[in-house]
This record gives sequence, C-alpha cells and structure tokens, in this order.
Amino acid sequence: MTNTVTASDGVALAVHAYTGIDKQRPTILAVHGYPDNHHVWDGFAANLADRYNFVAYDVRGAGESSTPADRSGYRLTQLVADIGAVIDSLGVGEVHLLGHDWGSIQCWAAVTDDSVVGRIASFTSISGPHLNYAGKFLRSPRTPRAVVDVAKQVLASSYIWFFLCPGAPELAVRTRASVKVFEAVERIGRPSTSSRRGAAYRSIDDYLNGLNLYRANMPGPILAPGRQLPQTTVPVQVLVASKDYFVSPAMQRFTGSIPVGSRIIPIEGGHWVVNSHPDVVARLTGEWVDLAVEGAAAAGM
Repeated sequence: MTNTVTASDGVALAVHAYTGIDKQRPTILAVHGYPDNHHVWDGFAANLADRYNFVAYDVRGAGESSTPADRSGYRLTQLVADIGAVIDSLGVGEVHLLGHDWGSIQCWAAVTDDSVVGRIASFTSISGPHLNYAGKFLRSPRTPRAVVDVAKQVLASSYIWFFLCPGAPELAVRTRASVKVFEAVERIGRPSTSSRRGAAYRSIDDYLNGLNLYRANMPGPILAPGRQLPQTTVPVQVLVASKDYFVSPAMQRFTGSIPVGSRIIPIEGGHWVVNSHPDVVARLTGEWVDLAVEGAAAAGM
C-alpha cells in the first residue's frame, strides 16, 4: 500500500507500507540510501512482515517521491523533517529506524535531533555514519593503525569530490559509466550463489537527483566536524559489513554517539549487504527491535 505524505516544503513523499499498520505491533521505518529507492528493502518484507509493521519511503528525489525546487531542499535539516512527517503519517507512537548508506546518515541526524528523537524507539545503522563523526574520524588519527585506516577511507571516499564537481557526475551517469561502477561495487561481498541484480530497480533520475544529497551537505562536516559532537539516547545497533568499500569498518565503528547498552555487530557482506544478505540483516534488526521493546517495557514497570 502506497500513501503520499506532504513534506514541510511541499515535496510529495511516497510512503510504502509492506504490511497493514497494526498498532499492537512494533513499526520499522526503513530509509534507503544513494542511488537507491524503497525497493532496496523488498527482500526484507518476507523476513519481517509476519511480526512487525514494515514501512519504507522514497527519499525526496528518488523513486515515486517528487523533487524539491532547489538543492537546499536536500539539506539534512529538511531530511530529518521528512522522517518526522512520515512518522506522523503512520499513526503510531514511535518507530524503529533502519537506515542504509545516506538513509543511515539521515537517521543519525534524526536520532540526535530533539525535534524527532522522542518518536524513535531504536535505530539500526548500516553503512552510513553520522557526518560529524565521520569528519572527526578523518581528522583525528592517533595511532599508526588509525593513520592507515584514515588513508583507506580517504581513498574510498574520493568519489565524493567527483560528485561535487559541476556537470561531470551527470555526464558519467548519462553515459552509464558511474552506473557500471556502482553495479560492480554492489557485487562485492555477494554470495556466489546469489544472482539478484539489485541495481535493476533504479532509474537514471535516482542517480541524478541523489547527487544533491552530497552537494547540499558536504564537505562541511568532513572539513569542520565541530568540537561538540551530538549525542543520542536512542538505542543504536551498528551492523558493520566486513567488505564495505565505501564506508570502511573502521569508520563505522567510530561512532561516539552510541549510548550505553547499544551494540556494534560485524557481519559478512559488502556495502549493499541489504541486497546480498537480507535475511541476516532482517534477523539482527528484528532482534534489536525486540530488545528495545523489552527494555522499554521493563523501564515502564
């Protein structure tokens, strides 16, 4: 079932409920990354829909959602407001966030934002750090091993500077050069028995519009992460894909905003582990949601 939610600036967000909304069950709200749309979560529905309300939405400019009038519409403050608007539309008291790539970056911003954090019961992060902590990681290596880790991440993140160039990324998308690169990276960590082509659901517009996520939000937090890094009280689970090309395991573990009682779990797979190992990610997400529900129930006793 698909509904349209109007964001605070008038953008129409396509919200896809894989199940009906049963207020007696926990609700998982999934936020996709770049250059995906909500279909990246299709493999999760069968694994989670029997116990949870599972909802995903197309981030502005992707899938069936509309596009903001200008680049400023992709700033993190607006993306956090979108998460809040989607939560409000569901008619539930709180949600358990699940984010991948830029979806996880948005969720990190949400769980450290007072305007929405009270409606978030837990968060599972995959391959997307809080941008300010990413900046801190890149600027503060303290050991020889950390210097090596930072060097590897700088190399892996070099595509970001290309995305910030005017015109060149668009040309690479339209000639399908960058599309082929993403498809190749998506195959990293995929089991040899898997034949799924996760990129098939993406459109050229998903690639083109999503460039504004980078252009509206970078490189500020990387170059100047700030002295006071944001904290959260939301229980956080970080699933660290061992072969993630874009976001190294070292950076994923460098998440100082994780509160006491949260957890970091290494898993097999590459950056698109949500495509290659949906059963593993779904199982761990379900476990984390259940622990959050049990913890909240115990605290309320």
